[in-house]
Amino acid sequence: MKATAFRLAMDDIAASTRFAVHTKSMLLKTVLAAEGLRNAERTIAAAIKGEVLMPLCRGVYVHKYALPGVPILQEAVRRLRPRHFNYLSLETALGAWGVIDQQPLSGITVMTSGRSQLFATPHGRIDFTHTDQRYANVAPELVAPEHPSGLPMAKARQAARDQLRVRRNVDLIDWDEYRAILETA
Repeated sequence: MKATAFRLAMDDIAASTRFAVHTKSMLLKTVLAAEGLRNAERTIAAAIKGEVLMPLCRGVYVHKYALPGVPILQEAVRRLRPRHFNYLSLETALGAWGVIDQQPLSGITVMTSGRSQLFATPHGRIDFTHTDQRYANVAPELVAPEHPSGLPMAKARQAARDQLRVRRNVDLIDWDEYRAILETA
């Protein structure tokens, strides 16, 4: 596929879906469906070289010219763990709620039904922490994402529970601020 045709196809996908993160298998099933595997791989390599796609991690790419405002790391979580229950929690959620001062600037912390793992990407780190909790039990304690490709975020109470459950540094939590948030909720 020609580079310009690939770019236009990716722009169409970004405009219609508002997604910016794609896996290799997604590209092979959509934009590159008519290509053979070898030609598709060449097209992906050319798109990386031409900076239309940026590798995020193995087999996952970011469309450089996607619409602004896409939460790249959160969307990457959806691509890396599509069959698992995932939500923002721990330091990311606690920082968003103003319960800790040290919100991780270099990435996001995610509770997942999948295995714990750390991904270092050019856009920041994704810190997956395993949880045995079931969606039905946690769902009332989650806030819906602002962007269609974003992740739900734990409310302050759930994020603090998660922090205690996984034995992360609870000294970061401003417990007075935490209690104030619970009283207003």
